[in-house]
Amino acid sequence: MNRKGNKTGPQPVSGILKAVLRQCGLDGRLEERGPLNAWKDVVGEEIAQHSKAVDINEGILILEADHGAWRQELTLLLPMIINKFNALYGEGTVTEIQWRNRPGQGRKRYSRK
Repeated sequence: MNRKGNKTGPQPVSGILKAVLRQCGLDGRLEERGPLNAWKDVVGEEIAQHSKAVDINEGILILEADHGAWRQELTLLLPMIINKFNALYGEGTVTEIQWRNRPGQGRKRYSRK
């Protein structure tokens, strides 16, 4: 221990990272991105192997799929995906879904209105 009674020595990186992000004012953004880690839980193992949630910002979830067939499959599931994220993380967590295409192709949108 140091003079102030605080522990010294090795500390978990996660704790250090959280403190640094809080000091930089970025802890809210990190918390907002938390639902991205639940992608496999929301869509299941098979779909998650062919797609991923790449970003979330102000309720807009950005998705990628490795093939057009998986993108089409997911497009049919978009209302369920929005509902499941909101059930897990609170209403308004996901309000819109956009597809991230290859560079130069833009984005396609789906929103629950």
